[in-house]
Amino acid sequence: MKKITVEYGVDSITKQVESGFTFGDLQECDSFKAALGFGDNTKALVNGIEQNRGTVIPDGATVRLETAANTKA
Repeated sequence: MKKITVEYGVDSITKQVESGFTFGDLQECDSFKAALGFGDNTKALVNGIEQNRGTVIPDGATVRLETAANTKA
């Protein structure tokens, strides 16, 4: 188990998660979505750098979620 802090807008939550918890897991997690009110179209940032969805979140990390820009093909 590890502790992470997730920020979205002006809200934040600190929670224990499993050791292998990834940025993608975070973006799909219903409990984080319910607590912070974000939708499906987000990107995860650590220190302002966008993170890959398959990357494991390090212990003690502060992750900022932002709404991702819509793109046209």
